[in-house]
Amino acid sequence: MRGNSGIIGSKQSTSTTAAGGLFDTYDQYNSKISDKWPQFQVESVSNSNGTSLNEETNNTITVTTSGMPDGTTLYYSIATVSGTTVVGSDFNSGSVSGSFAITNNSGSFSIRPVGDDLSESNIVKIEIRRGSISGDILSETGNLTIADAATAIGQDITSSFYEISNRFIDSGAYMSNTNADYNGPYDVGEVQTNFSGTGRVYIGVKVTASTVYYNDIPIAGVQVLSGTTLVSSWIFNTPNGGSGSGWQTYTSQISGTSSLGFPVTPQTASGYTYSTMSTTLGTGRFSTATSTGSPYTGADNGIGDTYKLTADGGSSTIVSVGDAQIAQDNSKYYAYRETSSSTRYSGAVMRSPTYTFSGGEYIRVIHALTGYASSVMDPTDSLYVAVY
Repeated sequence: MRGNSGIIGSKQSTSTTAAGGLFDTYDQYNSKISDKWPQFQVESVSNSNGTSLNEETNNTITVTTSGMPDGTTLYYSIATVSGTTVVGSDFNSGSVSGSFAITNNSGSFSIRPVGDDLSESNIVKIEIRRGSISGDILSETGNLTIADAATAIGQDITSSFYEISNRFIDSGAYMSNTNADYNGPYDVGEVQTNFSGTGRVYIGVKVTASTVYYNDIPIAGVQVLSGTTLVSSWIFNTPNGGSGSGWQTYTSQISGTSSLGFPVTPQTASGYTYSTMSTTLGTGRFSTATSTGSPYTGADNGIGDTYKLTADGGSSTIVSVGDAQIAQDNSKYYAYRETSSSTRYSGAVMRSPTYTFSGGEYIRVIHALTGYASSVMDPTDSLYVAVY
């Protein structure tokens, strides 16, 4: 007697993963007792972005099954069809394989190819497997094209801090040696960041003056621009930080060396514990102040409200980049690191609230490297900015 699977055409084979054709219950029975009948089926494998698996894009792969118990673990692997062979570093997970669980005959996982400066245009497919990442293939997607992400515009200021100061200002000469705090205009430095996503702006000060207390650097504010539009502005012109009241400071000084560069990476700085900024002074923290109490250090005042966003009580006035751009405003505060009794080449860091960057934003830091001619700060190694 020939079963249904052999009525039309040749006899159809079965296995633990597949059974193609028509089978009567007798055939199914024989296959099951010989462990040659599928225990369950993968019905479909779909990608939330269709046939695209683009760089810097989250792709949700959904697998639907039938007859599969809840909690069953399935595995996936990403196979290269054409182009450069993909490896773990091509994906944010760090791997070309993984696992996921089935519940109510459905399971899903996410794949995000990382962006880079290379043009690969790979074609891949995602294979669904049982038992392990090298087990039997139950099903697979069609071909998926990994399109290259647009190259980000701007500097990488997530791997290391970026020095942003404009120049050293001889406060003694500017103030005609009157033992008064610098009351001249602030400089504005700028960097364009290629970072996209949610992160924070970090500001770091490094002590480079040989007489350390001449290294107080007033920072009046920070603005973020998208193109020519002001999208965020933090002006530190009140005792509690003004519109920058959400900024926080690390409270310990960070050991450094005379080598060019901030003592730590942005990633390391992101792991510190931060405290609310205030007028409280300390060698390892940022504080708010009007004047520093020492001649030729810091500044006499901060700047006005006009540079705040309109939503924060300002006029959304965009600061211009360059030297001597913004006049001081009487009785306004600024942020600074008190460097009296600090260790030379040590660093201090403060950070903004979280902010979502689109990529390509400009960060402008309103500052003044004011000091004394006998102990000059290094304008290439004193004031730093980063995003992380």
